[in-house]
Amino acid sequence: MDEPNTTTTTTTTTTAQAPSTNSTETPISPPVVLLKPEDELFKSVQKPVDLEDASKTLFQNIAAYIKGELLATSEDYKLLENMNTLATEKYKEMTEAAVGLTTFMKALQEKYETFTPYLQQIDDIDKNVSDLEKTVTLLDDYTKRLEAKFKTIDKSLLVKVTPLPTPTQETDSNATPNPTTS
Repeated sequence: MDEPNTTTTTTTTTTAQAPSTNSTETPISPPVVLLKPEDELFKSVQKPVDLEDASKTLFQNIAAYIKGELLATSEDYKLLENMNTLATEKYKEMTEAAVGLTTFMKALQEKYETFTPYLQQIDDIDKNVSDLEKTVTLLDDYTKRLEAKFKTIDKSLLVKVTPLPTPTQETDSNATPNPTTS
């Protein structure tokens, strides 16, 4: 059956009505499109649809979609697993560092406790040195005052002291007079 070679034209009809006072207005109808036999849409509408092929394609597309979704979910879980593994390793390193620091702190604490008596002795020596410095300062002030008083004493008030003769000098002077002393 051959189709007659007729050309169809596309006609668009629009009806516009003037506003009326009736409450029932007719809506504007959509344009009517007539297809030509050369149009692809016309040809696709005319082809018989193979239901079996269409359902195969549908199921293949659905299967590919589900496979893609599952693959994406699987990749997300692999990423989470890698992140958990890395976090576990990092926490293990931090735990080891904390244990090392704790051990070091205990060793320092023990050393501090062994040095505590020596530190107390140093504090006692420091206090004694401070007290000794105060005493030296007081003694220095006292000697300066004493020296100043000694300088202020009038030298004329001082009595001339002649040395007493020693016993050997007395016996010698009684025995022979010294001609040079007269």
